[in-house]
Amino acid sequence: DTKRVYDDFKFVTREEVDQLGCAKLIGTPMLRGYMHGYFIDIGLYNRLRAVANPFEYEEYRKKKIREKLEEKRASRIAPKKKRKEHIVNAKLINRLQTKVEKKGTKASKEAKVLLEDNRFGNLFDNPDFEINEESEAFKLRNASGFSKAKSAEDMDSD
Repeated sequence: DTKRVYDDFKFVTREEVDQLGCAKLIGTPMLRGYMHGYFIDIGLYNRLRAVANPFEYEEYRKKKIREKLEEKRASRIAPKKKRKEHIVNAKLINRLQTKVEKKGTKASKEAKVLLEDNRFGNLFDNPDFEINEESEAFKLRNASGFSKAKSAEDMDSD
């Protein structure tokens, strides 16, 4: 059980010294300069902190109580959350859902994975991933014009 030289000291930076209000102690044996900060006796540090932040313990206690309440609340059985309506890429969602309804096909399995996997959640929630079917890039990548074909089918059903 060896005791080190600085076991009873706390390292503080210049900002912490200013916050504690002990700048007058700089240069005294109570506040030893070291590299980019100072070493201060741990007992003195605790007393200065108690004076500088008189309500720190109460805040700490309230925070701990809040954490325990959150922990209890999290351990309760939560009702199933309703699946939220997706605003972004609604056409894509509809296409994937129609593919899922055609059970037994490879496209059905892939569509189901896309809809259920949370890794693709941003595709349906985040506006940054919105597919603009009117853009030139989209039209060049999808030269077959499935969006035109889909819209023609929609018109036929009316």
